[in-house]
Amino acid sequence: MSIQQTTIKATSLLTVLCLSAALAITSCGKKNKTETTETTTKTETSAAPTTGASTAPTASTTTTTPAAGAGGALSAAEKTQLTPIKTALVMANSAIKSGDVAKAKTQFAKFSSAWPAVEPIVKAKAGASYPAIASGIETVKTAMGSATPDKAKAAEGLTSTIKAMNAVIDKK
Repeated sequence: MSIQQTTIKATSLLTVLCLSAALAITSCGKKNKTETTETTTKTETSAAPTTGASTAPTASTTTTTPAAGAGGALSAAEKTQLTPIKTALVMANSAIKSGDVAKAKTQFAKFSSAWPAVEPIVKAKAGASYPAIASGIETVKTAMGSATPDKAKAAEGLTSTIKAMNAVIDKK
C-alpha cells in the first residue's frame, strides 16, 4: 500500500470519526435539554439540589430513559446519526462477500469507531431487536479478528446485524 493510499484512508477515517463525534455532541446537547427536565423532576422528589442536574444525574437518566422508550421510532436526527453506521456495515458486507477481507476490515473499523456514540440510541430504540444486533457485531468481531478471517461467519454476522438495524431505522 502506498503512502498516498494510507494517507487517504487515514484522512477518511479521521473525517468519519470527526463527523460522528460532532453528531454525538450535537445530539447530546439536545438530549440534555430534554433529560434535564426529567432529572429536575426526579431531584425535586429526592430533595437533591438541581444545580448538578446536568452532570451525574443525566447519566443515570440516560440509562433509565431507554427502557421507557424501548422500541420507539427514530427521530430524523437519530436516523442521520445511524446512516454512516449502516453504510459502513453494508460496505463491509459487500466487501467480505466479494472476498476483499482488507476492505471489509477497514469498513468494519469505521463502524466500530463510530458505534459507541450511537449504541445508546440503537439500544433504546431497538427493544427486543438489540440482542440480535449485539450478537451480530460480536460474530463479525470474532470472525474478522482471527489470523485467518472466517468470511462466511463475518458475512453471516454482518447480514444479521444489517437486517436488525434496518428494522430499527425503518420503524415508524
